[in-house]
Amino acid sequence: MKTKFSIVIPCFNEENTVSGVVTNLCMDFPDILIVVVDDGSTDKSVINLKKIIYPNFNLIELGKNYGKGFAMRSGLDHIKSKSEIVIFTDADSEVNLKDLNKVISLYENNPEMVSIFGSRFINISLKTIFKMGIDRYIVNRLLTTIGNIRYGSKLTDIETAVKSFKTALIDDLKLNSNGFDIEPEIVRSLCNNNIEIHEVSVGYDPRSIKEGKKISFKDGIVTLRELFK
Repeated sequence: MKTKFSIVIPCFNEENTVSGVVTNLCMDFPDILIVVVDDGSTDKSVINLKKIIYPNFNLIELGKNYGKGFAMRSGLDHIKSKSEIVIFTDADSEVNLKDLNKVISLYENNPEMVSIFGSRFINISLKTIFKMGIDRYIVNRLLTTIGNIRYGSKLTDIETAVKSFKTALIDDLKLNSNGFDIEPEIVRSLCNNNIEIHEVSVGYDPRSIKEGKKISFKDGIVTLRELFK
């Protein structure tokens, strides 16, 4: 049976958060297919996920760490024929999951919309910026500005984990990134296909490196290189 929405969550070593994220999503969105793609986790992520039993939950185990982009693309392959719209989010609980309702509502009220992102920065507070780190905030703003110039977009958050689009676009997007460069590649591919990307505000509670934050300045360089392709 085909559902209107799927939520795809790439996961790598998120044993402290992923089961909570998935359980909340399965309970809050019982009519939506929730898919976790485990990217070769070496902690207890898979063990915890296998304890979750909901009819709308699917677990994909890659068995090896290929990268976030590969995991996301694997998720797309899985849901391609199962839903009309895919929503990506992360397994780290940094984004307020209830705000995915904003994305869903916007699609339902505007069926002509093809892609919607959840932006962390539309209503971000100074407290959140300081918790995120001024340096990381500036880098994010810089990457978004460069992306907007390069792609002709008007986004406020190019690196957001909350990206969504209609699954009919999957073949046209021709995504091939394996790492964090998947984020700008999605934007570039949508813009190259003349797709207008809409944004809604999502709540954001950033983690520190000690708390499990994985993206680094090296990943920022990878993103920058992708932006100039």
